[in-house]
Order: sequence, then structure tokens, then C-alpha cells
Amino acid sequence: MSAGAPLTVLHVSEVTWGGVVTLVDHFTTEQVRAGHRVHLLTPDAYPTEVPGVARHRWQVRRNRPNGYPAAVRELRRVVDEVRPDVLHLHSFVAGQLGRWPRALRGLDIPVVYQAHAWSDRLFSRAAAAAAVRLAERAAARRTDRLVTNCQAELDRGHEIGVRVPGDVLSVAVDLDHLRPPTDEDRRKARASLGIGDDEFAALVLGRIAFQKGQDLLVPAWETRRPDGMVLYLVGPGEVADLAAAAPTTWGRSIRFMGGTDDVRPWLWAVDALVLSSRYETVALVVAEAMACRVPVVATDVDGPAEVLLEGEEPPAGTVVPVDRPDLLIEAAVRLQQDPQLAQAHGTAGVRRAQTRFAPGLVAQRLETAYRTAIADRERKPR
Repeated sequence: MSAGAPLTVLHVSEVTWGGVVTLVDHFTTEQVRAGHRVHLLTPDAYPTEVPGVARHRWQVRRNRPNGYPAAVRELRRVVDEVRPDVLHLHSFVAGQLGRWPRALRGLDIPVVYQAHAWSDRLFSRAAAAAAVRLAERAAARRTDRLVTNCQAELDRGHEIGVRVPGDVLSVAVDLDHLRPPTDEDRRKARASLGIGDDEFAALVLGRIAFQKGQDLLVPAWETRRPDGMVLYLVGPGEVADLAAAAPTTWGRSIRFMGGTDDVRPWLWAVDALVLSSRYETVALVVAEAMACRVPVVATDVDGPAEVLLEGEEPPAGTVVPVDRPDLLIEAAVRLQQDPQLAQAHGTAGVRRAQTRFAPGLVAQRLETAYRTAIADRERKPR
């Protein structure tokens, strides 16, 4: 294949919510814009349609392993139909099924794998986590290239034995839509969301889940009770246990707002983003907050330190250990008490976002990874 020739790309993902969907939409949008032929194999519940992307139905569910053999057959049927130049697998289940021996038997297609966070961290039991790592190492034998959101994610993949060459993409953010607000934008956003003029609004943005760590932050908030600050939990999920852990602050200085289809009003309205996660790879919400000039306080999961602190630019936030929600709250209080610090972090975030998260830049990095994977496979003995 000549350098620069249009590619046929097949993306495969079992994920139908959250940051993975947003990133896949950015990838495919930019690839269509660049003239590539783009296909997407996902479950029916996948929530968006990108013009120019050919959608294929995939009947797979993470919690239904008895359906995996049929899902592999469906995947192979689509691969035979599309004949992609590169197969891009997203997340653990698609990554495993797409590299199952039967999935690509007899085919010489380069495979690019993007874990979107290594899944062994989902499991508290050591045996289950070890089994996931073993599965990742086995699947690596049919992987031409890794792509990751941050260097820490790539390094950790190598540490757990996934010794495949890789590229760091960063994450893509629509910098036209997610831009710093004007004073009027901010005033209207706060009014529409019911945020008081004198209130310091701290935002936790993401589904209610073990990964996101709200169960660590909420009890710490109940104990600390920072004056003049309200913690907004925005995202879908069950919150009965969280409410029980904060009997005096739930509904007062902790407010659960449910899910949202557009994060921009929240990012325009709040004074700080709080990332309380146990594990991430950058976390798209961190990048989105930076683009909107929101200072960030985050746990030291994979990625935030890279985008908030590293490099020659001034810092755009604060990073604390994962198991210290009290320090997250203290960092938010410092922003509340020092408006100049908050402004400096927000301004630095915008500058960092412009050089890291523009979708076109991320897409160029991904295309380079594709073409490297294709070239490397073409050089391998048949």
C-alpha cells in the first residue's frame, strides 16, 4: 500500500457509554474527513451515528460470556465483508474476541489494540486480576501495535507483560464546543443549573461506579464539610449507598444531579473538577475541563499528572494519591481560598489542551500508528 493512500478501517467496541464512545466518535469523524473508509462494529445500544461511518450490528454483552462464540462469528463475518487494512479493537472484550484464534484465522490483517485502561484493575481478587493479565499477554501475540491515551498506560501494559510496540495518542476534545466561557456564558450556565452566585461549585463528572471513586470521596466530604462549597455528582447510576454514607450533607452540600447529554453547561458553571477515580487513562473529563478553563484536582491515576503537570507549561491542577480523598478536598479548598491560583491553573489548562487534545492532532498520531502497523506486518515473513 502506498504511503498516504486511503485506508479501510474497522473499529470494534463492546462499550456503549462514556469516554470510549466519545473518543471513537472523534477518531471516526476525523478519519472520514481525511478520506478513509471507516466501519464500526458495535452493539445496537451504541448511542451515536457519525456521518460517513458504516455501522455493523454486534450482539455482544460484557456480562454474557456464553454469547462470546457467536460474537466471534459475527466479527469474522464483518471482517470478511469489509476486508479492512487495519483492525482497531477497543477495550477488553472486543480486544479479546477480535484476537481469538478463530476471529482472524487465515487472514493477514494488522491489529491495533486500545485497552482504554487495563482491565485487571476492575477486580479486587488477586486471582481474577491475574487471569485478566494472562489473557492480555496471550492476546498480545496477535497484536501489531498498542495505542494508548497516555505514556503511563503504555508503560503499565509493558509492565504486565503486554510487550507490544505502541504509540501515545492523548485524548481528543472538541475544542470549538468545549471552549472557555465568557462571563455571560458562565452566568447563564450557573443560573440554569441552580448554582448560587457565592457558591464554590466542585464537580465530579462520570457514572456512579467503583472505578470513579465516589464511594471514597463522599464519606470524606461528610467528615470534612468544607464551608461555602457544594459537591455536584453528575452522571448516571445508583446512589443509595452514597446517600447513606453522607446523612448530614447529602442533598445539602452534596447534590446528585443524574446524567447529562451535554457536559458543557456544567464545565462552564463550576469552579473546579474533582477526579476521584481509582483508575483511569487520562480521563476524558480532565481534558474537557482543561479545555473549558476549569482547574482540576485529581487522583494520581494513569494520565492526569502527564497532562496537568508535566512539560514546560505552568501546572493546570493538583494530583494526590488515589487513597487520599481528604487531600482531594483540601486541594479544592485551596482553590476556593486562592482565586489567583484557580485562575492560573485554568489558564494553563487551556494552553495545554490546545497542544494536546485537538482531534486533528490525535487523528494524525493514530494514522501514523496504523501505517506503522501495516508496514511492520508487510515486512514480516509470511
